[in-house]
Parts: sequence; structure tokens; C-alpha cells
Amino acid sequence: MLNTRLFARRIASPSIASTAALMLVLVVCSGCVRSETRERAQRESAPPASAKASGVIEGQILHPSHVIPPMRICAIGSGAPDQAKRVCVQTRRDQASYRIEGVPADDYIVIAQTKSNVSLYRVGGHMQQVQCIRAPCPEMPAAVSVGENRRVDGIDINQFYDKRDDFPALRPE
Repeated sequence: MLNTRLFARRIASPSIASTAALMLVLVVCSGCVRSETRERAQRESAPPASAKASGVIEGQILHPSHVIPPMRICAIGSGAPDQAKRVCVQTRRDQASYRIEGVPADDYIVIAQTKSNVSLYRVGGHMQQVQCIRAPCPEMPAAVSVGENRRVDGIDINQFYDKRDDFPALRPE
């Protein structure tokens, strides 16, 4: 038979009870503190849930004149023309390349419009040849697919025109 008085006396003794309680608190709290620190670090390093991953479109400006005029270049997303997502950049005179950052994942066409008053070669885009039954067949804007956190390069503004009525209008800045 177990001597309960001796057992009770050992547990009730202040040194053993306080040591056991202290050890229990240390074990429990140390685990909590470590996990809370890790969770906080993960929350702080993770991007906010509202932030969407975005990509980059870049390429060369192959304007036919000797001096490349300043222009506005826009990536226009899929959807109805008046509601399509647009991400635009401004270029300077003689700037031979462009880079559009902050482009959400989608399919885009890339259109440029010069800021000069010269009527020659005012609009351009990243164009591709298409096959058709009747000639002449005008080039059409090439679709560019941008994925989350992806960079798409080689999207050159390779054709310029005096006027293209079939291009989407670039909204004013």
C-alpha cells in the first residue's frame, strides 16, 4: 500500500512544488513564444492578400524615323475595349526601349502613340503578319500572355502607321 502521507508531503513541499510549477511554465511558454515568433515572421514576410502578383512586358522601339519621338505605350488586357485593364508608360525622345511593370496576369496587346504633332508614324504596336484571302492583309496586334511574376521580353514595337482606325484608342493620361 502506498503511503499517501509521505507522497502528499513531497508534493506539498515548497521547493519541489515551485520547481515543478516553474518547469511547467517554462516548457509551455517557451513553445508558445517560439511558434508565435515564427508565425509573426511568416506574416510579415508574406505579401498582403490584397496584393496581386504582376509581371513585366519589355521590348525595343523600332520607329522608322531617325529620331524616336516621345510616346505613350500601353498594354491593353483582354475584355471589352472600354473596360480592359490598361497599364501604360511614357518614353522620352530617342529612348530605344521600354518596360511596362505592374502588369497583372492576362493576355495583352501592346500599342504605342507618339506625342509629336508630326502626322507620320503616329501609332504603332507589337504586330504580326496574318494570312487572309484578299490582299493586302494588314498586320494585326500580336497577343502577349503575361503570367504572375513573369517577365516577357522581345515584345518590340515593330510597326508604325500614320493612322490605324482599328487600334483601340488610348485613354488620355
